[in-house]
Amino acid sequence: MPDLLNIEDLHLEFHTYDGVVKVLAGVNLRMRRGDVLGLVGETGCGKSMTALSVPKLIPMPPGRITAGRVSFAGEDILSKSESAMEAFRARHLGMIFQDPVTNLNPLFTIREQLVDAVLYQRAQGQAVPGRWRGFMPSARQLRRDAQARAIELMRLTGIPDGDKRIHDYPHQFSGGMRQRVLIAMALAGDPDLLIADEPTTALDVTIQAQILRLIRSLVKQLGLTVLLITHNLGVVARSCERVAVMYAGRVIEEAPVRELFKNPKHPYTRGLIAAVPQKDISRGGLEGIPGSIPNLIDPPSGCRFHPRCPHVMAACSGTAPPTVPVGQQHSAACYLYTEGA
Repeated sequence: MPDLLNIEDLHLEFHTYDGVVKVLAGVNLRMRRGDVLGLVGETGCGKSMTALSVPKLIPMPPGRITAGRVSFAGEDILSKSESAMEAFRARHLGMIFQDPVTNLNPLFTIREQLVDAVLYQRAQGQAVPGRWRGFMPSARQLRRDAQARAIELMRLTGIPDGDKRIHDYPHQFSGGMRQRVLIAMALAGDPDLLIADEPTTALDVTIQAQILRLIRSLVKQLGLTVLLITHNLGVVARSCERVAVMYAGRVIEEAPVRELFKNPKHPYTRGLIAAVPQKDISRGGLEGIPGSIPNLIDPPSGCRFHPRCPHVMAACSGTAPPTVPVGQQHSAACYLYTEGA
């Protein structure tokens, strides 16, 4: 099966008053239709920047892609104009952001925001309901059909009494219900790829579980491909089939979820898993990763993790290690697994 999304050697930098921040330094990522891929790593490692590069939502300037390629179903995304990208996003991409409070306008009802999302997606994607194909429906009829679609999306995302609650304002919804509204808006255009940028961060644990179950059920019902960005390994374990680990702007390990948790290869991945609290670990017994995240204005040469790595070798500070296979569908970018190490 051909790749739905293919990110190849992507380099992204931001020009700031302090200097050039090298945010992404050769990201490689592939997704096939139906994949549910988790992208994990510490805050500031480049997860969200990688995801925002796909729909071209990074402001340029100050951002600048200096190298690499992003293709979607064989189409080169980076070469598209802004008008072409608007239509492309409407037809193929949906995005869930992490904080529903800041992504829903408190001055408008859910109806106004969700119906407008449906109308926008249809206008950009040049799609109207099937019964109107070949005709020119009135604006009133289009809005009526869009409202019916909005209520259907509310039902699909588990919001009860959608025909009544669609007239409420965001402050009348709980945090979990507001997040469901954002998911409904992301699904308005029937996307091929759903990008979920830390969709459970602002929610309590019980609501997190509900949202994750909802995303899993939508994958089965709609055949979605999902890129789930998170710093929570528990979320990945419950929701994803594969996982890619990022550190300081690079993907340093990728594997099926069970394989990664059972047999992590990269020293950074081992450190992340060792830092996860376990019920049998006494107070103060957690292991941490020594050192701190590097300054990406002047990042370390070679492997960017080498100043913190317990297995550092002379080669690590020279050039970045290649990504090599280390198991069944398992790869890592580490000199521990290259020939002659």
